[in-house]
Amino acid sequence: MAPDGSTAQSITKLELSDLESVGPGTPAGRYLRLFWQPVYRACDLKPKQAKPLEILGEKFTLYRSESGVPYITAFRCPHRGTQLSLGWVEGESIRCRYHGWRFEGGTCVEQPNEPHPFCDNVPLQTYTVQEYLGLIWAYLGQGGPPPFRRYPDLDLAGVIVTDPPEVLPCNYWNRLDNDNGHIPWVHRATALREGWSHYTILRREHVRETEYGYLVRMGAGAGEERAALGLREYSHFFMPNAFMFWQKTRARGYEKSDLWDTKITFTVPVNDTHYVGFDVTSTPIEGEAGAAYQAAKYKQLESDAVERWDLADAVLAGDMRIEDLPSELGPATCFMVEDYVTQVGQGRIAGRGREHLGTVDAKPVLLRRMWLRDVAALIDGRPTTNWVVPAAPLRGVRHPDGEET
Repeated sequence: MAPDGSTAQSITKLELSDLESVGPGTPAGRYLRLFWQPVYRACDLKPKQAKPLEILGEKFTLYRSESGVPYITAFRCPHRGTQLSLGWVEGESIRCRYHGWRFEGGTCVEQPNEPHPFCDNVPLQTYTVQEYLGLIWAYLGQGGPPPFRRYPDLDLAGVIVTDPPEVLPCNYWNRLDNDNGHIPWVHRATALREGWSHYTILRREHVRETEYGYLVRMGAGAGEERAALGLREYSHFFMPNAFMFWQKTRARGYEKSDLWDTKITFTVPVNDTHYVGFDVTSTPIEGEAGAAYQAAKYKQLESDAVERWDLADAVLAGDMRIEDLPSELGPATCFMVEDYVTQVGQGRIAGRGREHLGTVDAKPVLLRRMWLRDVAALIDGRPTTNWVVPAAPLRGVRHPDGEET
């Protein structure tokens, strides 16, 4: 039974591989378009700048007006089909480079050199946009958008740091149904090199469905006290593609502090073969100390933002081992390479053959079940689950019933 009490049986039978495609009209594409999605890091789009954008298997035009407002429109000019991002941003509007037609708010407002303008007959598709958590969000579905979702834990006092987006050449499911069981193995080489022994401890996770997605309680490892887990003990998944957890801050110069970051990750398909990961961190530090921390963290991100996919591809090709990564690489870059090789190395779901899932795979099993249930309901014309994010922060809240699997 779903959290909304629904017991209706699905008419449509779906396999996980049916959820790989995300373009318009596909089962997963239709489902993802029911929700607001982050599409771009806000600080990467400057006023008067236009960019081509691909997300959910579609191409769009993204631009920021002279006043700083972001807009998303159709990819091509409706006049002759030229890529609209090649043009100029003027005020709140965008002008096509091909013949100078200008559009504002979905309306054609100028057709230079046209003796009898027919602007009213040439609409431009536009989409609803918001900025939040250092990201630009869009509703790309049909009809009016649902209420914009906020995450109370990220709205607490502190500083927000939005990582550079990370694009990987694999399907979004390769990251979406990842689980913490990978950490002691995927990141083992980096953890041993850095002396991070807590990364190599084997722990089991207990998971249960909630009104917003699922709740995870991490069990203590062998010889480890439960209290030693701290805020790491609980994490939360918000349907359809957001995961929130806590970790001790990794900011340089703050390693010995008792600062716990609230981290949320959004996994958004670019298309069927690539996804973009948006990671946002909230740290409870304010005032001048908060500003200094935020500046130091962004400086660290800039210095660490080295995409060494050449090394990752060499590992996948068997030409080198993870353990042989250059010693001068920082741990953040090594983590990226380690995630890349395991996720990209999985390949498409349809081509993997049969999986053999065990009890440690409770998270992906539950996530797939929720997705398949909801997407089948959508296709059958039945109501999908009304996922509701709690109004109060979840940080530090203990969940005594979190051990159900």
